[in-house]
Amino acid sequence: MKILHTADWHLGKSLHKYSLEPDNQLFLNWLIELIKERKTDLLLVSGDIFDTANPKNSALAMYYNFLKELIPLKCRVIITGGNHDSPSLLNAPRDILNLLNISVVGTATENIEDELIIVKDDSNKTILQVAAVPYLRDADIRKSVAGNSYGNQLKQISEGIKTHYEVLSEILIPNIPSIAMGHLYVQGASTSDSEREVHTIGGVAAFTSDNFPEAFDYIALGHIHKPQRIADSDFTRYSGSPISLSFSERKDQKYVIELTLENAKLSVPELIDIPKFRELKRLKGTVDEVWKVLEAYQSSFQLPTLMEVLVEEEAYDPNHTLRFNLMNQEFENHDFAIVISKLTYQNKVTGTAQLFAIGENVASLSPKEIFLKRIEGDEIEAKTRRELVEAFDELLREISENS
Repeated sequence: MKILHTADWHLGKSLHKYSLEPDNQLFLNWLIELIKERKTDLLLVSGDIFDTANPKNSALAMYYNFLKELIPLKCRVIITGGNHDSPSLLNAPRDILNLLNISVVGTATENIEDELIIVKDDSNKTILQVAAVPYLRDADIRKSVAGNSYGNQLKQISEGIKTHYEVLSEILIPNIPSIAMGHLYVQGASTSDSEREVHTIGGVAAFTSDNFPEAFDYIALGHIHKPQRIADSDFTRYSGSPISLSFSERKDQKYVIELTLENAKLSVPELIDIPKFRELKRLKGTVDEVWKVLEAYQSSFQLPTLMEVLVEEEAYDPNHTLRFNLMNQEFENHDFAIVISKLTYQNKVTGTAQLFAIGENVASLSPKEIFLKRIEGDEIEAKTRRELVEAFDELLREISENS
């Protein structure tokens, strides 16, 4: 039996208002061909199917067209919800999709046994069991209590997630291989700029990999966009996102993970590289240096390159600002797009009025980045600063889960 693990598709994603839907579609086309070529029997998608809780119609169409193309391939599918997904939207067609061998778990179920999905072979023999655990919201794992200490909040989150997996491990069928899916931040994972912080307090991870029960043979994780092993284990992995979702991921090799189930045992995972459909490129230098690179640039990729241009000059000069603005106009209609451009000076004066570089748009920053910029110049004690960040993280998580 061939199994593919992927996650974090983020259908409908825009990178600083530049749509990545062409990238999404090319990946889905490639994935269909890979499933045909490898004769994949089971596809696991560990959360964040969509980029927002209210995806555009075009993103929904991509999702359903992909599932439709899978039907004749006889590939079983298990999909879990992520922190970006709307549980109700994912779950709405669940009963119909079940008839097509597509299992969807958009949110934690009232009866936890409904998260354990049994996979059978052509002779109706049980050969695999999958704990399809979606993103666990606060209501699923802990109750916030006013006055809770920093340490207690971390412990509540950790214990809530751990208990959820332990209950599932206790109802596993003995001597049948098992996989656990999950959408969370595990301590030690290397992040990029495009994830929201979940299951953390003040940016500190609540959950560690040793909290996963040993009963599971493989942990198929989502949420972190950089593909990686956890705790040096081949069998606890983030598949990562299939396309680069931020400039911090521009050098990452993206892949899907293939496992083979044979003689009731899972093989060491094989990493299958995903083609790169476009380049994300970061340029740094003076305005004249960057201009020369842009003039000479040629792309060999299928989709137009997206540029992040960071111009730094030594001292303020209005001519630099003029040249910077002319550069953005000059390269507006090329086979690449400048999606971020900033002009800074080495001898700039710091202060509230200087929080943002010239050309830097607030829309290009995350709420957390704006908040940190706002307090970085204030004289705040370390303890107070930490408490402010903790409170901000808590508000962000509540807004995310209720949106």
